[in-house]
Amino acid sequence: MLYRALDVIFQHMIRLIAVVVIVPLAVGAIGFAFDHAATVEARIWADKPLFTPTFATDRFDSFDSPAQIEAGILTELVNTSGFASEVLTRVDKDYPYWSAEHQLSAEADLQRNIVVTTEGTHLFTITYRTTNPARGSAVLTAVIAAFGREVQAIDTHQVSVTQTAIQSQLESAQQEMNDAVRQAQVYLAQHKSVANDPDYQALIGQAQSKTDHYLSLQAQVDEIKGSQTAVSVLQSSFFHIVDQPFVVPFQLDQHAPAVKLAIYALVGTVALVALFVYVTCRRDPRIRSVQDVRRAGRFKPLGSAPVKAQTQ
Repeated sequence: MLYRALDVIFQHMIRLIAVVVIVPLAVGAIGFAFDHAATVEARIWADKPLFTPTFATDRFDSFDSPAQIEAGILTELVNTSGFASEVLTRVDKDYPYWSAEHQLSAEADLQRNIVVTTEGTHLFTITYRTTNPARGSAVLTAVIAAFGREVQAIDTHQVSVTQTAIQSQLESAQQEMNDAVRQAQVYLAQHKSVANDPDYQALIGQAQSKTDHYLSLQAQVDEIKGSQTAVSVLQSSFFHIVDQPFVVPFQLDQHAPAVKLAIYALVGTVALVALFVYVTCRRDPRIRSVQDVRRAGRFKPLGSAPVKAQTQ
């Protein structure tokens, strides 16, 4: 089978090479001619904060670089319907009044054409392909603004939930402390001498323990209040815009749609050529190799001679 396939390839080599070369080039040229989209890009600088609020999210505790952390969060947010809706509402004030089908189409277009990539430890980029560069700049500006607000909201919510939980514990601890102190006071009022009274000493120890627990929770509440203030103040230090949204000059690289179409066409053409060779080998009854002679006639070949060129 291998020899038959090689013989078919050599027989139609010029045509096969022409097809493999011309078809991808033609498809790439057509894609380039009909591609009127531009790429809008913004560059963001991300940093790990020198001070992180104790009760905020722990997204900076990993070994990933600041750019990877922020880019990963933004990528996840872009793929959510709520974030996409917020961005589109900032860009198009009439977005909430669009039909459901139109809204879903706009969200899918946004999520499909926005790409977030890292360029180093601190720098990451946001790109958006669109046929309307002015609107593309507005979209990236809205994405950056919504991202900053969303990350701050995540930290603020984390702190608020923690505060609610500890505040509930604080109220319970205060009640237990007051009860323990009251029991010690009542016992002291009912007994004339409690200098060596083990029961009184136990009540005093319990009251002290409850008081220490209450003061510990009170300190945590005060720390949480400081974290709430820090979240809003420090959020601007996590990342800032290095390059405002701008239209990227055209570059014919591997990410260009025309190049992707040409690659797909090349893969498809090679597959069709392989199919053509296989079918020809299976359907063509001609003898193409010594193995075919042995298989077809059960003869033992004694030798072979080169094909003599025809002369006129």
